[in-house]
Amino acid sequence: MKKSNCELIVGELADHLLVCGLDDEFCELARQKQRGLRLDDLKELQSMFHHPPEESTSYSIEKHGLGGWLSACQFSIFELIYNFGEEAIPFIRKIAWGEYDWTQGNAIELLIRFAANGIQREDLIQEIKEEFPKIRFEAKLYSIEPLLSKLESSPDIKLVFDELMAIEEFKECYTELTEDDA
Repeated sequence: MKKSNCELIVGELADHLLVCGLDDEFCELARQKQRGLRLDDLKELQSMFHHPPEESTSYSIEKHGLGGWLSACQFSIFELIYNFGEEAIPFIRKIAWGEYDWTQGNAIELLIRFAANGIQREDLIQEIKEEFPKIRFEAKLYSIEPLLSKLESSPDIKLVFDELMAIEEFKECYTELTEDDA
């Protein structure tokens, strides 16, 4: 069966993650590849959260773990979605605040990144303040953890984090994730 354009793009990005890790080249590649997609492709991308394209030859259970390929694909999909920009926010919101799924944290991470980049900043921060306490603990942790490494290098993300620290649950998750680093 012939692979769709979405499957090819996600597979290529996930393969890059497995081989090279999360680097500037990955982010640039995702930006370029997103240009070949349309908003209509978001539903297909979402379907790949749990049904990823065929595993790359670079994937190894021993090296990347049992869920390594799925995780690399999910991360790639969210980076593609992020690169749609503001038009993708309604779609991301449905994932972020919908029924629990382990991808929920990824969607909230994107909302935080949008706010940090000044896109619907006040609305998104207010929305996160209202909705964050209602979601499962795991999703809370997953939404914050990928951004921790960017706090020192991105003053904009740090400013959003500072505002979100007003949420007791956000502060608790941040403390849990960083207490061993102290």
